[in-house]
Amino acid sequence: MKGILYPSSNVIFAAQTENPAEVKPAADPAMATNPLASTYGKWQAVENSALAIAEAAILLTIGGRKCSNGLDVPLKNADWMKLVQGLRDAGMKVYKAAQAKSQDDIVATAGDLTEACDSCHGRFREKPSIAERCK
Repeated sequence: MKGILYPSSNVIFAAQTENPAEVKPAADPAMATNPLASTYGKWQAVENSALAIAEAAILLTIGGRKCSNGLDVPLKNADWMKLVQGLRDAGMKVYKAAQAKSQDDIVATAGDLTEACDSCHGRFREKPSIAERCK
């Protein structure tokens, strides 16, 4: 989550308010802290981030993964698999919007991404204690 999904979603959310086509490349794009101004910036950064989310969703279906509390990821729980598929679908919707270079479509599909994240967090993460996560 912290290494792929969180930073990738932030690129997408930034593209809602900052048109990637209008972002000026950094003085040294290889050293840019803003992904939209980096070597692979602008709309390509949004496309790459959307694909990273869609592909990272697949990682959430591989056995042996652990939740932050040490419990196994609930692969046998039908809700888990359904919500992970929702994340993958949302990532692909954002990817298509980025390919179309449509900021309006990014705004709409970023909403789908937010819903996918919130749905899974609501079911598996947002619990009274860390020990209750992933159940």
